Amino acid sequence: MDTITYRAVIDGSQIAYLQSVIESYDGIAAVRTMDGPAGIIELWIPPQFEGLVNAIMQDIAPDVRLQTYYKAARRLSD
Repeated sequence: MDTITYRAVIDGSQIAYLQSVIESYDGIAAVRTMDGPAGIIELWIPPQFEGLVNAIMQDIAPDVRLQTYYKAARRLSD
């Protein structure tokens, strides 16, 4: 399945929280940790859920101390 990749930098201690929030919405995205201590993650999002995931990220941004969030040209890993 084709997905859209977003990359984010959050507080590394909040990765598990972010992952639990995203996983509570079955099938809307996969969260992958690229560098835990640095808080770098990727979200692999089916196109039909891009808007929903972006809204969730906006809502929880203060909780996870979101520093950067953008659509990536490619994945860092598969």
